[in-house]
Amino acid sequence: KKLPTRRVDIACTGCKAPLFRYAKGNGAGSKLVKIYDERIVKDYTEDQQHCPQCGAEFARRALVHGRVAFKVISGKVSMK
Repeated sequence: KKLPTRRVDIACTGCKAPLFRYAKGNGAGSKLVKIYDERIVKDYTEDQQHCPQCGAEFARRALVHGRVAFKVISGKVSMK
């Protein structure tokens, strides 16, 4: 399946460390609720759930519509 064309940078709110470069559907203005694994363009994390710099947990692994996704904990990440 083709990835959405819009790319956003996702960073940790606490320490501003980059976490992902993500192909986001539904417009960059809308809130980030979940991160689908196959839409991650560049990954700066080790386990995709904790910030590599400060160690804060920003997402929880879940299955959404049969696909691996990470449910974002509100207020833990920011988008650019």
